[in-house]
Parts: sequence; C-alpha cells; structure tokens
Amino acid sequence: MKRFVLTSGLAAIAFAALTLSAVADERPAVDRASRAGHGHGLMKLRRCLSGLDLSADQKSAIHAIATAARPALEADAATVKADRQKIRADIQAGADKSVIGQDVLTAHADAQALRAAAAAVRDQILAKLSTDQQASVKDCLAASRASRNPGPAGFRQ
Repeated sequence: MKRFVLTSGLAAIAFAALTLSAVADERPAVDRASRAGHGHGLMKLRRCLSGLDLSADQKSAIHAIATAARPALEADAATVKADRQKIRADIQAGADKSVIGQDVLTAHADAQALRAAAAAVRDQILAKLSTDQQASVKDCLAASRASRNPGPAGFRQ
C-alpha cells in the first residue's frame, strides 16, 4: 500500500511538472523572448500596434517604454526558462518529490512574475494611446486570444 501511495504521488508530481512545462511551451512568446532577446509576450501587442496610425510622439513614448522594460523582461524570461530546465533535470535525476514540487512552485511564481511585468508594460503602452486606439488594440488582442483558444468544437453554437 505504501508503495502504491509513493508511486502515485511521484506520478502526480511528475505529471504536474510535465504539465507545467507543456503549458509554458504553449506560450511561444516567452520562449522566443528568451531566445531572441525581445517579445516577452508582447508580440501580439506589437502586431496590434502596427495596424494603428500612431503619432511620432506616441511612437517615441512606446519605444522608450519598451526599451526601458526590455532588460527586466529578458531576465524574467531567462529565469522561467532556467526553472523549466531545473524541473526536467530534477525529474531525470530522480530527485525527491518535495524538491520537484518546490521546483514547480518556483517555476509557477516566476512565470506569474513575468506575466505581471509584461502586463505592466502593456498597460503603460496602452496609457499612451487615445481611447479609440485603446479600443482597437483591445479588440485585436481579444481576437488573437479567441483564435488561439476557440474552445471545444462540440460546444460551439
């Protein structure tokens, strides 16, 4: 019975770790950011902004915000990538389940910090836009999310 509980617990932790890495892999902007040194989940925002008629002042303000935020976002993205690698390495090394569990918690917290930092940058950028431009960007971002997560086909009406 103890062996079953231990095996089930390890399987659950391994599943959680693999699920976390799979979820993180579904966020290609973070991976692109860590590899290419830019983006950080703001690629869709950049694409949505490219369709707007921005003034020179808006362009320079947005560029300044993005330039100032880039080092911190790059560091956060590198931390998230290192967390995922540590989880994989600990699983392959057969680390104790408490170590793997702590790795998962750390990776989750670091990913949340990256998302929060990217959201703060997005909010700063949106503050530089007019209300019409903000509505246009928000619609573009919502359409992007909807196309990424269309929902189960059996429940569409």
